[in-house]
Amino acid sequence: MQLYAGIHISDGKSVNPNDLHYLRNNILTLDPVKLALHWQEMGATYLHIVDLDAASMGYPVNEETIKDILDVVHIPVQYGGGLRSIKDIDSFLNMGVSRVIISTQAIHSPNFLKEALQIFGPEKILVGIDADKGMVAIEGRAKISNFNSLTLAQQVEKLGVQTVVYTDIVCANQVKGPDIINTKELIDHTHLDIIYSGGIASLQDLKNIRNAGVNGVMVGAALYTNKIKLKEAVMLYERGEQVE
Repeated sequence: MQLYAGIHISDGKSVNPNDLHYLRNNILTLDPVKLALHWQEMGATYLHIVDLDAASMGYPVNEETIKDILDVVHIPVQYGGGLRSIKDIDSFLNMGVSRVIISTQAIHSPNFLKEALQIFGPEKILVGIDADKGMVAIEGRAKISNFNSLTLAQQVEKLGVQTVVYTDIVCANQVKGPDIINTKELIDHTHLDIIYSGGIASLQDLKNIRNAGVNGVMVGAALYTNKIKLKEAVMLYERGEQVE
């Protein structure tokens, strides 16, 4: 199971997205570049970076910070936030991002998603599904769409999407464990690769979500608050050492 160390950026700083006030005691460092290097040194093999400002505003905001991270790390990076044009996707991929996550625009414009898949390929284009009580949230989670998460997953799969980043917003906010039931529904009723995000707070949570059959998991807040030590998690769930 691939682990993704999460870095969430707002106003050029790394923040714990589950702390609405971005309290300093929930931040490892205000410098996202130093944080990226830290996770790399702790054994991260993939970074998951989200521009929170871009996600809510609908266009890239913290590109320079992303570029600075890409300049210093040697592990792959997947990026999400405000990608609503082919030009923006092309810009981030040329910058060195390994793949991008399309969320809001996947709902607003299936033709845009189809075009992106045709131009860049499904290995470069992921779809982000943020679910709130089963319904898909859009525009930086500020609005709830009319789409059920499974329905959307099945629709984007028909367009050629191969990988979905599925986030349960309630679990993410509470950080009390993953949404096994709805994640398993996506796994059982699609052929998509599922990367799970939301509520991961312990090594046991990683074990539970792995056993559900996900291909990967993004760990964010639990790293910020030291509930999960990345080096240990990588040893257990990427390398398969000492796993029961």
